[in-house]
Amino acid sequence: MRLRGVGLLRTFPHRVEERSVPQRRGSSPVDADDGESAAMTGFRVREAGPAEYEAVRRCIDVVYRETAAHKAPVFDRALWEWQYLQNELPSIIVVAERAGGLCGYLHAQRFRMRLRGQPALGALLTDLGTLSAYRRQGVFRAMADFLLERLRAEGVDVLYLFPNARKKSLPGFVRNHGFTVVARVPVYVAPLDLGALLASHLRLGAAGQWLGQLLNPLVRALTLRTPALDRAEEVVRLDQIDVRLEPLVRDFASRQGVSLERNLRYLRWRFLDKPTGDYTVWALARGGRLCAYVVTRQARLFDTRCTVLMDFGCLAGEDAALRRLVRTRLEADQRDGAALGVTMGLHPQLGELSKVGFVRVPELLNPRPLNLITREFTQSRPELFDPSAWHITLADWDVF
Repeated sequence: MRLRGVGLLRTFPHRVEERSVPQRRGSSPVDADDGESAAMTGFRVREAGPAEYEAVRRCIDVVYRETAAHKAPVFDRALWEWQYLQNELPSIIVVAERAGGLCGYLHAQRFRMRLRGQPALGALLTDLGTLSAYRRQGVFRAMADFLLERLRAEGVDVLYLFPNARKKSLPGFVRNHGFTVVARVPVYVAPLDLGALLASHLRLGAAGQWLGQLLNPLVRALTLRTPALDRAEEVVRLDQIDVRLEPLVRDFASRQGVSLERNLRYLRWRFLDKPTGDYTVWALARGGRLCAYVVTRQARLFDTRCTVLMDFGCLAGEDAALRRLVRTRLEADQRDGAALGVTMGLHPQLGELSKVGFVRVPELLNPRPLNLITREFTQSRPELFDPSAWHITLADWDVF
């Protein structure tokens, strides 16, 4: 039975389904996982069930060590279970297996989405990898083909992911699996403490700190075009995500044609339930009503202490209030030692953050440029391939 939309969505029990892949020969220099090798003697691709979850995590640990993945120090069992088992819609986990154990894995998180105001079902391709001894042998290609069939059977409307634009895997997604590149996802930064940035990145030490103290007021005067809070406004920290936030999230997402359905259950899972407890939710209140919100995280990026804007939104007509909220939080974090504000995504309001000091990072200076690529399964939806239609923030995938 084919399911369409989310109204008929139900969770299927784990299916013991597998596919044998015959011996492959030859090699491909284009994609590290889509190539083939004469050394292969066959492997099986199937969906993992609970009995294999521990083996999947062990395989991830090995791949992370081999590739020096940035998540390796923190990606433990609790984080894996939160990301892939505790969301509203359980993930689909595909594995490749040879004699002796697993040699590859692939995760697809499923989410409710809105496409031009209509409910839809989306999937995000996230953690994937193969052990070094089995790369260039078609393992990933076989897992991806299996996953595409499973997602289609589940009634998924769109699959998307964010591959590194400089990695060899991107052409393979497009050529072998029918993906389309939608856009490069812009990164924005806001210098908060020029002294700290000059001292650390240009190795100017005390001279950099002194120069930064001179330049900070000038930079703020040139870039800061958002006033401080109005007298009737206050910034509050939200320890709970409740119905007060619903109209802000709904109004902000309704401007765009393609977005995750940021309902309360999703927001609680994403920002409050994460085991590492990294996020803080802030809101601007006026007259007892919430007008705007922003979710922040403190992190070290580019060898710098940063305030990362993970997600944000506001009521219709309250865009200026959102910018006042962002300005207030950046100033508070700067006083606590943050030297840089960072965010990335696709939404018209990201460009408006220039009024609080953000600038778009030139592509040549971006150490990890990410592309949004997508593939649709159901009816033709041209908005999926229009970058201006998407609402993407760091809340859409667990980079940080």
